[in-house]
Amino acid sequence: MFQYSKTWKNFTKIYIINMTYIYWFTKYAWSDKIWKIPWKLKAWDLFLFWEDYYLSLGDEISFFEQYVYEIREPESKFQLIEKNLISKETIQFINYIVYERYCPYYNAMKYFLPQEINKLIERKIWKKKIKFKDDISFWVEWNKKKNLVNHPKIDSSLLTPLKMRLASLEPSTALRSEWQLITNWQTLIIFPDLRTLINSTDDEFRKQPWVDTLLSTNTQNQKDKSRRNIKQWNTKVIFATHSEIFQNYNNLNKIIIFYPHKRYYANQQDPRYKTLAVVQKMSEIYGCELQIVEN
Repeated sequence: MFQYSKTWKNFTKIYIINMTYIYWFTKYAWSDKIWKIPWKLKAWDLFLFWEDYYLSLGDEISFFEQYVYEIREPESKFQLIEKNLISKETIQFINYIVYERYCPYYNAMKYFLPQEINKLIERKIWKKKIKFKDDISFWVEWNKKKNLVNHPKIDSSLLTPLKMRLASLEPSTALRSEWQLITNWQTLIIFPDLRTLINSTDDEFRKQPWVDTLLSTNTQNQKDKSRRNIKQWNTKVIFATHSEIFQNYNNLNKIIIFYPHKRYYANQQDPRYKTLAVVQKMSEIYGCELQIVEN
């Protein structure tokens, strides 16, 4: 939002110009795919203009002085496709990457959203209520064998059927141990490579419907479904390698990173970054706890 004053014959008028920056989902990198429109669009919403999709970034972006191209069309020509495609925190995170890594928006955006945004829209997944009694039946039985839970029934009112004690465990066996399943937030657990992820986690746990494993080798269809499930809060626990941590989290409460000083965590492509520095900023933006598991 910009404002300026105009004085004429002892009268001062204040003109308020509503300005919105929009990201253009197109294969052409014209103007870094960032345009501005001289009126207000709700931030984080996805719009259709003619045959192209645009994401509203709001009125605050990094290096705003570089983006001078405007679309001077009436607001009525922009059709709302989806509200809150990404969250306020995700926009803030994207702006941080662009500013700190000095990379164009289309290089930062590719980590969060696919270029073919229409396919992501087609794969929309509605939020579903998870029946914890059925979904964690395996872990209930496992708990009972360990004599950790005396009552056979587990539901959303019992928020601590299992306990997580990473700090007191050996890293190699930490994720084979007792878990704390909290139904109202998400946990991100990051590994340096696929081998470490597989060796440090339990196969049965990864198969649970509220657990997702994000890998760079996943197909685009799998990645789109994962993005939807994370946004719709169907996914509670996220295992990921460093390249897949950029998601539209619903209510991220805790980040756990294993062996943060391994060489795999240094990304050599634009934007270049070290994963530990990125997750430290994520912890600040999302207001969540960060736990580091060293060798």
